Amino acid sequence: MESYDVVVVGGGPAGLQFAREMGRRTDAAVAVLEANDALADNDKSTGGTFDQVIEGFDVPESVVMDASPDVIFEGPTASATLAIPNYVLDFPAFLEFLGRDAERHGVDVRTGVRVTDPLVEDGTVVGVRCRDGRVAETIRADLVVDASGPAGVLTDQLGMWDRDAAQRGIGLEFETTGRFDEDAMVFKFDHEAAPGGYAWTFPAGDGVFKVGVCWIDDFYERHRPPDDGTIHEYVQTWADSDPRWEIDEVRAVHAGEVRSDNSLNHRAGDGVLAVGDAVSSINPLFGEGIRPAMESARMAADAAADALAAGDTSRERLAAYERRWNRERGPNWKRQRVVGELLYDFDAGQQDRFVERAGRLSPAQLDRLQRYDLSLSDLLELYPFAPADLRKAPKLLRHIR
Repeated sequence: MESYDVVVVGGGPAGLQFAREMGRRTDAAVAVLEANDALADNDKSTGGTFDQVIEGFDVPESVVMDASPDVIFEGPTASATLAIPNYVLDFPAFLEFLGRDAERHGVDVRTGVRVTDPLVEDGTVVGVRCRDGRVAETIRADLVVDASGPAGVLTDQLGMWDRDAAQRGIGLEFETTGRFDEDAMVFKFDHEAAPGGYAWTFPAGDGVFKVGVCWIDDFYERHRPPDDGTIHEYVQTWADSDPRWEIDEVRAVHAGEVRSDNSLNHRAGDGVLAVGDAVSSINPLFGEGIRPAMESARMAADAAADALAAGDTSRERLAAYERRWNRERGPNWKRQRVVGELLYDFDAGQQDRFVERAGRLSPAQLDRLQRYDLSLSDLLELYPFAPADLRKAPKLLRHIR
């Protein structure tokens, strides 16, 4: 039976960043177990991100497809250009970089290994059960980290997070070659383009761009037309709808799902931590996952390094991470969950007014917007109130309790 000091389940941004942190900062024996045959196969993200990821996590230019100075918000008829610098990552290359960097610091990155269950003894997680191809294995560890994304392979079984109670969303994107005339990320809030969500177009290098659609299931059901098509058809319609771009070839299709709640979940247990979307770290307003996943990994690594040094991986010791996340992210995520519930349920007039109000934000407010650090007064300034919203109050209050 194999054993490590730390086993990380999942080779996405959260799991690989946690492994990088532990490899750099400790002499612990760390293994990452990724179900796909290659890290690059875990290609479910559009790769859009901001300075905090590029600069804060030492991401090299070689995995950046494009950088642009602005973000464009659009409603059914309104448009606003926001001075928010941004980046689009080559997501498969980004994952491969994180994996190589973790290996450079002594981490064992194993692909083609599917974890099925936690190994629990006397209430403490002491390893995992997995399959490497057709071979069943048990791997023991002093600390297990669930970074398996929305599947929540361990957190669901351990009762740390109820993924079925979280809101579900889906997204689909074409990576294309052709002509793209904007030097900006474009977000379209319009139920005709994306019922209960938004459509996007991102620059991705010379002659390359990405077009996609996502929605939250609850709001999609409320706003979709009776003769609705598939999400693939919505992306195709969006791709064909605007003279600012023209597709020559679709060279890749990316698809995935998210599960989102207030993020105030159990992130630590005896012998176990959860990071990224295995415990819903995604930003609930605009759905960015890379940055909060990596931030959660860094916070978790702080607690893990301390726990291993002390020889104590009990929940009592590891819960410093959970308390820190809830303190530093929890209040903002709760407020932004409320705003997201409203945003994706706006009528067309409210969508336009939201875009217009976003265009009037000051540089300081734009900085807070892209940091997901909007104050309550900022959010109220953005919010295009309509009397019909009053009926939503009982449902919204559950998110701020």
